[in-house]
Amino acid sequence: MGIHKKIFLVLLFILFTIGIAGYVSAANENITYKAEYNDATSYKLTITGLESEEGYNYYAMICQETDVTGSDFFTSGTKAFSIKYNLDTNTWEGDTSTAHDGITKMYGAFEKAGQYYAYIARASESGASSGAGYEIIDGPTEIETPDLPPLGERISINASAGSGTNYSIKVNARNTMLYGRVQRTINFYVGEVTDTDLLKKLSEEGEGAYDELMAYAKQQVPNLEQDSFRDTTSGVLDYNIVADYPIEDGKYYFIYSILDNENGTYNDVEDIEIYNGEVKSNGEAGLTTFKYVEPEITTPDGNNTNTQNNQVNRNNDNTTAGKILPKAGSSLMIIVGIVLFIILASVLCIKNKQYKDIK
Repeated sequence: MGIHKKIFLVLLFILFTIGIAGYVSAANENITYKAEYNDATSYKLTITGLESEEGYNYYAMICQETDVTGSDFFTSGTKAFSIKYNLDTNTWEGDTSTAHDGITKMYGAFEKAGQYYAYIARASESGASSGAGYEIIDGPTEIETPDLPPLGERISINASAGSGTNYSIKVNARNTMLYGRVQRTINFYVGEVTDTDLLKKLSEEGEGAYDELMAYAKQQVPNLEQDSFRDTTSGVLDYNIVADYPIEDGKYYFIYSILDNENGTYNDVEDIEIYNGEVKSNGEAGLTTFKYVEPEITTPDGNNTNTQNNQVNRNNDNTTAGKILPKAGSSLMIIVGIVLFIILASVLCIKNKQYKDIK
């Protein structure tokens, strides 16, 4: 075979390869991704523009790596999760907490700072016995980091009186002791809430109440002492983080918590929560689940009530008349009427006498 023919065949092969690659790329060139908070255990990924073929199962992965291969989708404990087509929305959907090989993947996506990428792979429905059975059909594709969950749903801290502190990082590094065994530092401030209107809003779960609580807490931060604790592998501390604070019954407190970003390694995450103060009979202090109680007020009769029942009770009020009384000025009208009646009667009597005398 001549040299020119060999060169021609090589060029033909290259063109064919580029053409096939171009076809695969064109088939999925309009794929878009949207990642958003789903619940306390996962993020939801919605995919549009993905063209599928019968006989395959489809999977997605979110990570910061740009060199993911099919074998990475196959590896036990992988960050990959299955995606399914939603006929109602004409999109592909999946979440990051699906089960894999009998364990729950506590996927802490988006906890680290930096760019994240999405991948899609497919494998035959009959199953792939190795990483070679997974074919990546899109990725790495840059995706936007989703918004954090609402305030009050990011970092859960339980510091009840008489017990240790239980906590859960629900997002960005959810339960880090269960995912990757990465330990984090949680900084926090404890302060009192005395704003009655704000407490009512929080009780009624009014819109924006936790945003207002966060602003309220940050105003107090300059006058508060920062404290912290280190994440453990169990999610339980053997001490109560607020035991040394001046907690009182009947008062309300916030914990403003901040996940340490460890010199910019992680995204910033902060949260705010509201609690009731609790002091046990033995003097142990702690915080309990928030429940707002209207403040009691003292009425003139010495009874205590709250603003919800601040209605005057007239049933047993001896200062209130038991029957209808005449309106103001009615007594004078009666007297005037009697006088006029007497005058009129006298005039009639005189007229009658004169009439008889004439006859």
